[in-house]
Amino acid sequence: MENEHSPFPNEETKWAMARNIEDAVRAMRRAQGKKNPEDFPRGSPEEEVTTAEFLHDVMRAIDRISEVYGRKSGDDEPHGVGAAG
Repeated sequence: MENEHSPFPNEETKWAMARNIEDAVRAMRRAQGKKNPEDFPRGSPEEEVTTAEFLHDVMRAIDRISEVYGRKSGDDEPHGVGAAG
């Protein structure tokens, strides 16, 4: 059993993937001349707007990764968004 490879990533791998996506989005935003949330004082209106934009970019990155690998967000969750029909 210990030599079997699970098709599902373990928790450590999931966190590493999430961190890589976050880092990639930060770098892409910086290369595009956009600000990241940490560029503004915590709690400022600018930080709030930039955080929303940043999260939108993260979701776009996740959707793109899902397209490349042929899965939609929530497909691996039994009660995900598509579960209700």
